[in-house]
Amino acid sequence: MTNPPIGKIDFHIHSYASNVTSYYAANKFALPESFSDPVATYHVLKARGMSLVTLTDHNSIDGVREMLDAGFEDVFISSELTTTFPEDGCNIHVTVANVTEAQFAELDQLRGNVYDLVARLDELIAAEAGQPNGNKIAYFMTHPLMSAQNRPAGREGSLRLEHIERALLLCNCIEVRNGTRSESINDLTLRMVESLDRPMIERLANQHGIAPKGDTPWLKGMVGGSDDHSGINQGRTWTEFRYDGARPTANDLIESIRRRETRAVGAHGGPVTLGNAVLKLLYDGQMSGGAASGGPKTFKMGASVSMLLQLAFDPKSASVKDRLLVRLRWLQNKAAVKLAARRGSQVSFEQMLTQQAYALLGDAKFRRELDAVTETDDKIFSVISNVLNRMFASYVESLRRASSLDVVRTIKEVVAMVTSNVFVSLPYFVCYSQQHAEKGLVNKVRETFNVPRREKLVLVTDTLFDVNGVAKTVWKIAREARDRDLDFLVVACLSPAEQAKYCDDPEVQTLLAEGHLKIFDSIVNLGVPEYEDLQARFPPLLELMQFLQDQGATKVQISTPGTVGATGLIAAKILQLETSSTFHTNFPEYVERYTKDIALEAIAWQAAVMFYRWVDELVVPSHWVGRLLRDRGLRDQDMLVLDRWVDPDKFHPQHRRIGYWSKFGIDNEAELVKFVYVGRLGVEKDLATLAQAYRELHSKHENAHLILVGGGPYRAELEGMLAGVPVTFTGFLSGAELSTALASADVKVFPSTTDTWGNAPLEAQASGLPVIVTDQGGPQELVDVGVTGLCAKGGVAESLRSAMEVLLDRAKREHMGRAARRFVEEHQIDAPFSAILDANAYRQRGGAGWLAPRAASVAAPATVRPGSPRIEEAYADLLG
Repeated sequence: MTNPPIGKIDFHIHSYASNVTSYYAANKFALPESFSDPVATYHVLKARGMSLVTLTDHNSIDGVREMLDAGFEDVFISSELTTTFPEDGCNIHVTVANVTEAQFAELDQLRGNVYDLVARLDELIAAEAGQPNGNKIAYFMTHPLMSAQNRPAGREGSLRLEHIERALLLCNCIEVRNGTRSESINDLTLRMVESLDRPMIERLANQHGIAPKGDTPWLKGMVGGSDDHSGINQGRTWTEFRYDGARPTANDLIESIRRRETRAVGAHGGPVTLGNAVLKLLYDGQMSGGAASGGPKTFKMGASVSMLLQLAFDPKSASVKDRLLVRLRWLQNKAAVKLAARRGSQVSFEQMLTQQAYALLGDAKFRRELDAVTETDDKIFSVISNVLNRMFASYVESLRRASSLDVVRTIKEVVAMVTSNVFVSLPYFVCYSQQHAEKGLVNKVRETFNVPRREKLVLVTDTLFDVNGVAKTVWKIAREARDRDLDFLVVACLSPAEQAKYCDDPEVQTLLAEGHLKIFDSIVNLGVPEYEDLQARFPPLLELMQFLQDQGATKVQISTPGTVGATGLIAAKILQLETSSTFHTNFPEYVERYTKDIALEAIAWQAAVMFYRWVDELVVPSHWVGRLLRDRGLRDQDMLVLDRWVDPDKFHPQHRRIGYWSKFGIDNEAELVKFVYVGRLGVEKDLATLAQAYRELHSKHENAHLILVGGGPYRAELEGMLAGVPVTFTGFLSGAELSTALASADVKVFPSTTDTWGNAPLEAQASGLPVIVTDQGGPQELVDVGVTGLCAKGGVAESLRSAMEVLLDRAKREHMGRAARRFVEEHQIDAPFSAILDANAYRQRGGAGWLAPRAASVAAPATVRPGSPRIEEAYADLLG
């Protein structure tokens, strides 16, 4: 027995017959809903494999009548009616399908009351039994999770959960796949409909006083359509149905819906799809003459932008004359921009946009790449994102050239850069805002219909391949998430040259292949003044937003507040995703250390506090950081203390190797007490204090030897400070080499007062070394003072020297080293980083420390004693 054939229909599609409703994003630009010609639309739909054709114009059948007047036999009448719940004025859209003109006229008069409309539809369907050869009718609610008028939640007439529940009782067919809605929303709609059962329907019927329909009202027919307004995606999303005859009829489709056999398939969409549609409508409006030809008045674009859009929408129409004209105008505009720059005047936004648009038009490589793109959606997004990225790079380059003293010009350039991004991206931003306006409603639907959210965490970071504690922590988080089989990915940004340098690493290749790592091409890199090797990388905002949407991200974790992190935060806020951030590095104090300018430090603190206020939750590396941020004004913020530890196998006393230091020129290591520092050689690490303390120590105790592991811009200055005393610079060490180096030393010394946590002190304790830290910063919380290490007064060389002198005693040093190893083992965390990877569960079980907002102070963990500011008081027993 052969299976019945399958028919296809795009069950949600518009033409220029659609009137203007207030929900559609295009109205923000004074656009009609569509310029699509019905007859041309018919031919496109047939070419894309549709068996039957209809139009679902808003409250109109004029477009579909043009198809019928053209003699197309496989067309039937439908319309998407805007109908109202009379209780509160909330509008929803209900599509009526396979009606006659007379039936549509009657139904159109009833759409002011959804109950009257549906009651009349049910009467017409009941009457079909007496007309076996007549048309059979279906009706369904479209995009049930989107307000028909885009009214904000809480406003009169806005879509609420009770409206959706009533619609599920009124309609036995629902649109579950809409070609303009994101995959996550379409998936939620489908799972909501599939979750219905008899008890649920009975509960809703009793709650709302609406009688269910049919023998199994919890089983719904399901349909889908492109919801195309622009002509870009006609027939890309459709409904499949079964039929028995040689050719499908509209009645076959309706019967398939009633038997619950239809299936919604094809493409999903999202804000990018809608944004592209808005741009297409802008283009069509300009090409058709708009108000000048009797049409609606539309937003006007410049010639350069119009020609760019022509590349995407009508690439074959450009003549040789057009291409020469493009080249001429590009050269003219380029000359005008150069003249403005020579005169010292600021280049206007219009000049910049025109220049970059013409430059893109004249870029042969870009045009070849665009020609290879098959989908119009991808073409238009490529055009807009490329011109946006070019403008952004030009503004950044202007900032690079600007004098640091020209504050007014710098501010103007930054404002121009931001506003140009917003303006060029405006259609997408409007559509993102529209599609994510019902976040609260979506959450209520998930809860009511018991549809759990599929969590996907995206960690956005400015640093991944740099040599610093933040990058090391990000890698640890990524590995932990992978080991726990969590749905996560890391987003970073690199220049093409940097990608060539770093991405051949096997682990990087694995993460990229598995979809756990995404590296965006940097629009431009900008060096950070006074901080060698640190690069500010600028990622493409639109592409990042599209990526987060396509990936179905539910939460964005901002690892760093740099340019990449800030872009991630902006994208997450526009998408209304949950946000969290981690305070890894005390950048404001770094600013003071490098510039010696306390005013700049104050500005940096204000910027940091403002940044962290924007996130929903803040993860801090230590209780000390939590208190510091409270003192700096961040009081109305939930904080979680990051639960992490160290790998006790990678760092272990068993890695100690006698004679290891001979390779670095230390031949008498057995006679020496080897004080080791591991970390970046930067001014922010208080290494000048260490240098002074060591010189004083060595003047009295020649068996003391300082080893500095790491690299950085401060090395040359340190070499000068330590000239004449024995010191070993190893350079950067990692992996097994670092494990051996630590275990083969005697004391770990960490003079920093700015570190927020400190991997190195913990790694040293795991290696069996006592540790000296300061009373400022997070590392003090990782040392059991007087047991596993000592605590010196921050920035005071004499205090640091005294602590180092205590640990020249071998018995005390070895006793503390053994205690340090036990300390690490006893406090080992089996599932680290849960404050990031599973914050809800972490919070519910108390975690390592949930810092509630407005707390007056935050106590340190009970297992850790913070250091005393007076070395003599802290170590009286050790000093005798």
